[in-house]
Amino acid sequence: MAATLLSRTCPIRIVSVHLLDAAGRLLRVLFLDREGHISAQPHFVPREEALILAANQQRVLGPQARVQVL
Repeated sequence: MAATLLSRTCPIRIVSVHLLDAAGRLLRVLFLDREGHISAQPHFVPREEALILAANQQRVLGPQARVQVL
């Protein structure tokens, strides 16, 4: 339970972008920086910004990717 509580209150997150092939298999994992640029290196982003970035990026990429806030 402590781990769950900690993950909900952590103010810093990483936004990962999982690029998928046509069959839904993972091709590559990339990350978003604070400006919404995709890069190979993880970037720490404030939680509220991370949620907005992830939602926007998921809309842009659609079914060819799975965007997650870690």
